[in-house]
Amino acid sequence: MLILEDVDVYYGNVQALHGVSLRVEEGEIVTLIGSNGAGKTTTLRTISGLQSPRAGKITFCGQRIDGMPAEKIVGLGIAQSPEGRRIFTNLTVRENLQMGAYLERDKSKVRERLERVEALFPRLQERASQPGGTLSGGEQQMLAIGRALMTGPRLLLLDEPSLGIAPILVQEIFREIERINRELGTTILLVEQNAHIALRLAQRGYVLETGRIVLEDACPALQKNPQVREAYLG
Repeated sequence: MLILEDVDVYYGNVQALHGVSLRVEEGEIVTLIGSNGAGKTTTLRTISGLQSPRAGKITFCGQRIDGMPAEKIVGLGIAQSPEGRRIFTNLTVRENLQMGAYLERDKSKVRERLERVEALFPRLQERASQPGGTLSGGEQQMLAIGRALMTGPRLLLLDEPSLGIAPILVQEIFREIERINRELGTTILLVEQNAHIALRLAQRGYVLETGRIVLEDACPALQKNPQVREAYLG
Protein backbone atom coordinates (compact mmCIF):
# COMPACT_ATOMS: atom_id res chain seq x y z
CA MET A 1 0.00 0.00 0.00
CA LEU A 2 2.74 2.47 1.02
CA ILE A 3 6.35 2.47 -0.16
CA LEU A 4 9.12 4.91 0.78
CA GLU A 5 12.27 4.61 -1.30
CA ASP A 6 15.53 6.34 -0.29
CA VAL A 7 13.78 9.41 1.15
CA ASP A 8 15.96 12.35 2.24
CA VAL A 9 14.42 15.23 4.18
CA TYR A 10 16.09 18.46 5.29
CA TYR A 11 15.19 21.29 7.65
CA GLY A 12 17.20 24.09 6.10
CA ASN A 13 20.72 22.71 5.82
CA VAL A 14 20.18 20.04 8.47
CA GLN A 15 19.39 16.58 7.13
CA ALA A 16 16.67 14.86 9.17
CA LEU A 17 16.11 11.68 7.12
CA HIS A 18 18.88 9.78 5.33
CA GLY A 19 17.70 7.42 2.59
CA VAL A 20 14.69 6.10 4.52
CA SER A 21 13.02 3.13 2.86
CA LEU A 22 10.03 1.26 4.28
CA ARG A 23 6.85 -0.44 3.17
CA VAL A 24 3.40 -0.99 4.64
CA GLU A 25 1.18 -3.72 3.22
CA GLU A 26 -2.60 -3.39 3.14
CA GLY A 27 -4.20 -4.55 6.39
CA GLU A 28 -1.00 -4.42 8.44
CA ILE A 29 -0.06 -2.60 11.61
CA VAL A 30 3.55 -1.50 11.18
CA THR A 31 5.45 0.36 13.89
CA LEU A 32 8.33 2.78 13.68
CA ILE A 33 10.30 3.01 16.92
CA GLY A 34 13.26 5.13 17.94
CA SER A 35 14.45 7.67 20.45
CA ASN A 36 13.53 11.36 20.56
CA GLY A 37 14.91 13.19 17.54
CA ALA A 38 15.37 10.03 15.48
CA GLY A 39 13.11 11.33 12.69
CA LYS A 40 9.90 9.41 13.39
CA THR A 41 7.56 12.42 13.26
CA THR A 42 9.41 13.79 10.23
CA THR A 43 8.74 10.49 8.45
CA LEU A 44 5.00 10.75 9.10
CA ARG A 45 4.89 14.44 8.16
CA THR A 46 6.64 13.63 4.88
CA ILE A 47 4.14 10.88 4.07
CA SER A 48 1.29 13.31 4.87
CA GLY A 49 2.68 16.01 2.60
CA LEU A 50 3.44 18.42 5.44
CA GLN A 51 7.15 18.12 4.73
CA SER A 52 8.72 17.79 1.27
CA PRO A 53 11.51 15.30 0.61
CA ARG A 54 14.59 16.56 -1.18
CA ALA A 55 15.25 13.13 -2.69
CA GLY A 56 13.54 9.76 -2.90
CA LYS A 57 10.09 8.53 -3.80
CA ILE A 58 6.82 7.85 -1.93
CA THR A 59 4.00 5.85 -3.49
CA PHE A 60 0.55 5.06 -2.09
CA CYS A 61 -1.54 2.38 -3.79
CA GLY A 62 0.70 2.69 -6.83
CA GLN A 63 0.41 6.48 -7.09
CA ARG A 64 3.36 8.76 -6.43
CA ILE A 65 2.53 11.25 -3.66
CA ASP A 66 5.80 12.96 -2.72
CA GLY A 67 5.40 16.65 -3.51
CA MET A 68 1.59 16.37 -3.55
CA PRO A 69 -0.33 18.91 -1.39
CA ALA A 70 -1.42 17.56 2.00
CA GLU A 71 -5.14 18.00 1.32
CA LYS A 72 -4.90 15.86 -1.82
CA ILE A 73 -3.10 13.15 0.14
CA VAL A 74 -5.95 13.14 2.67
CA GLY A 75 -8.36 12.79 -0.24
CA LEU A 76 -6.49 9.70 -1.45
CA GLY A 77 -7.07 7.98 1.89
CA ILE A 78 -4.20 8.86 4.25
CA ALA A 79 -5.01 10.51 7.59
CA GLN A 80 -2.75 11.42 10.48
CA SER A 81 -3.39 11.74 14.20
CA PRO A 82 -0.54 14.10 15.12
CA GLU A 83 1.81 14.13 18.08
CA GLY A 84 0.35 16.35 20.80
CA ARG A 85 -3.19 15.71 19.50
CA ARG A 86 -3.75 19.29 18.22
CA ILE A 87 -7.50 19.28 18.61
CA PHE A 88 -9.56 22.46 18.33
CA THR A 89 -9.91 23.26 22.03
CA ASN A 90 -12.71 25.81 21.64
CA LEU A 91 -14.88 23.60 19.45
CA THR A 92 -17.08 20.87 20.90
CA VAL A 93 -16.16 17.22 20.64
CA ARG A 94 -18.80 16.74 17.95
CA GLU A 95 -17.55 19.76 15.98
CA ASN A 96 -13.98 18.47 16.17
CA LEU A 97 -15.11 15.17 14.69
CA GLN A 98 -17.11 16.87 11.96
CA MET A 99 -14.03 18.90 11.02
CA GLY A 100 -12.34 15.61 10.17
CA ALA A 101 -14.92 15.03 7.43
CA TYR A 102 -14.47 18.40 5.72
CA LEU A 103 -13.68 16.79 2.35
CA GLU A 104 -16.75 14.53 2.39
CA ARG A 105 -19.83 16.00 0.70
CA ASP A 106 -22.09 12.98 1.25
CA LYS A 107 -23.91 13.71 4.52
CA SER A 108 -24.98 10.09 4.93
CA LYS A 109 -21.31 9.00 4.87
CA VAL A 110 -20.46 11.63 7.47
CA ARG A 111 -23.24 10.30 9.74
CA GLU A 112 -22.05 6.72 9.26
CA ARG A 113 -18.48 7.65 10.13
CA LEU A 114 -19.61 9.62 13.17
CA GLU A 115 -21.64 6.65 14.44
CA ARG A 116 -18.66 4.34 13.87
CA VAL A 117 -16.25 6.63 15.75
CA GLU A 118 -18.64 7.09 18.66
CA ALA A 119 -19.13 3.33 18.84
CA LEU A 120 -15.35 2.89 19.05
CA PHE A 121 -14.98 5.68 21.63
CA PRO A 122 -18.19 5.92 23.70
CA ARG A 123 -16.61 8.66 25.85
CA LEU A 124 -16.72 10.95 22.83
CA GLN A 125 -20.44 10.40 22.47
CA GLU A 126 -20.94 11.09 26.19
CA ARG A 127 -19.00 14.35 25.89
CA ALA A 128 -20.24 15.39 22.45
CA SER A 129 -21.28 18.90 23.53
CA GLN A 130 -18.22 19.65 25.69
CA PRO A 131 -15.40 21.86 24.39
CA GLY A 132 -12.47 19.70 23.33
CA GLY A 133 -10.16 21.58 25.67
CA THR A 134 -12.07 20.33 28.73
CA LEU A 135 -11.26 16.65 28.01
CA SER A 136 -8.52 14.72 29.75
CA GLY A 137 -5.34 13.94 27.84
CA GLY A 138 -6.51 10.42 27.09
CA GLU A 139 -9.90 11.61 25.89
CA GLN A 140 -8.24 14.23 23.68
CA GLN A 141 -6.15 11.45 22.14
CA MET A 142 -9.34 9.49 21.41
CA LEU A 143 -10.74 12.64 19.82
CA ALA A 144 -7.63 13.13 17.64
CA ILE A 145 -7.81 9.52 16.42
CA GLY A 146 -11.56 9.83 15.89
CA ARG A 147 -11.12 13.02 13.88
CA ALA A 148 -8.60 11.24 11.63
CA LEU A 149 -11.04 8.34 11.17
CA MET A 150 -13.72 10.79 10.04
CA THR A 151 -11.80 11.19 6.77
CA GLY A 152 -12.53 7.52 6.00
CA PRO A 153 -8.84 6.63 5.66
CA ARG A 154 -7.37 3.50 4.14
CA LEU A 155 -4.08 4.27 5.93
CA LEU A 156 -3.98 5.79 9.42
CA LEU A 157 -0.76 7.42 10.66
CA LEU A 158 -0.56 7.54 14.46
CA ASP A 159 2.11 9.72 16.07
CA GLU A 160 2.83 8.91 19.74
CA PRO A 161 -0.72 8.03 20.84
CA SER A 162 0.46 7.14 24.38
CA LEU A 163 2.32 10.42 24.99
CA GLY A 164 1.28 12.12 28.24
CA ILE A 165 -1.58 9.74 28.97
CA ALA A 166 -2.37 7.84 32.17
CA PRO A 167 -1.36 4.14 31.89
CA ILE A 168 -4.93 2.85 32.30
CA LEU A 169 -6.09 4.94 29.31
CA VAL A 170 -3.05 3.92 27.25
CA GLN A 171 -4.25 0.30 27.40
CA GLU A 172 -7.76 1.36 26.37
CA ILE A 173 -6.52 3.44 23.44
CA PHE A 174 -4.32 0.63 22.13
CA ARG A 175 -7.20 -1.83 22.37
CA GLU A 176 -9.20 0.52 20.17
CA ILE A 177 -6.30 0.90 17.73
CA GLU A 178 -6.31 -2.86 17.36
CA ARG A 179 -10.08 -2.80 16.77
CA ILE A 180 -9.70 -0.09 14.11
CA ASN A 181 -7.33 -2.40 12.26
CA ARG A 182 -9.30 -5.60 12.82
CA GLU A 183 -12.90 -4.44 12.45
CA LEU A 184 -12.59 -1.48 10.07
CA GLY A 185 -9.76 -3.01 8.05
CA THR A 186 -7.73 0.19 8.35
CA THR A 187 -3.99 -0.14 7.71
CA ILE A 188 -1.90 1.56 10.43
CA LEU A 189 1.59 3.02 10.58
CA LEU A 190 2.33 3.63 14.25
CA VAL A 191 5.07 5.85 15.68
CA GLU A 192 5.45 5.10 19.37
CA GLN A 193 8.15 5.61 22.02
CA ASN A 194 6.66 2.86 24.20
CA ALA A 195 8.39 0.06 22.32
CA HIS A 196 6.93 -2.63 24.59
CA ILE A 197 3.34 -1.91 23.60
CA ALA A 198 4.15 -1.02 19.98
CA LEU A 199 5.96 -4.30 19.31
CA ARG A 200 3.15 -6.30 20.92
CA LEU A 201 0.52 -4.59 18.77
CA ALA A 202 2.20 -4.47 15.35
CA GLN A 203 3.11 -7.26 12.96
CA ARG A 204 6.30 -5.68 11.63
CA GLY A 205 8.60 -2.94 12.81
CA TYR A 206 11.38 -0.58 11.81
CA VAL A 207 13.99 0.98 14.09
CA LEU A 208 14.99 4.53 13.20
CA GLU A 209 18.19 6.06 14.58
CA THR A 210 19.41 9.56 13.68
CA GLY A 211 17.31 9.59 10.54
CA ARG A 212 18.33 6.15 9.28
CA ILE A 213 16.53 2.80 9.29
CA VAL A 214 18.91 0.47 11.13
CA LEU A 215 16.69 -2.58 11.66
CA GLU A 216 13.60 -4.10 10.05
CA ASP A 217 11.92 -7.34 11.09
CA ALA A 218 8.77 -9.05 12.31
CA CYS A 219 7.89 -7.71 15.74
CA PRO A 220 8.46 -11.01 17.63
CA ALA A 221 12.00 -11.07 16.22
CA LEU A 222 12.59 -7.42 17.15
CA GLN A 223 11.44 -8.15 20.70
CA LYS A 224 14.17 -10.79 20.95
CA ASN A 225 16.85 -8.73 19.21
CA PRO A 226 19.64 -7.86 21.72
CA GLN A 227 20.14 -4.40 20.21
CA VAL A 228 16.43 -3.56 20.51
CA ARG A 229 16.16 -5.04 23.99
CA GLU A 230 19.10 -2.99 25.28
CA ALA A 231 18.09 0.29 23.66
CA TYR A 232 14.29 0.25 23.84
CA LEU A 233 12.96 -2.56 26.05
CA GLY A 234 15.11 -2.05 29.12
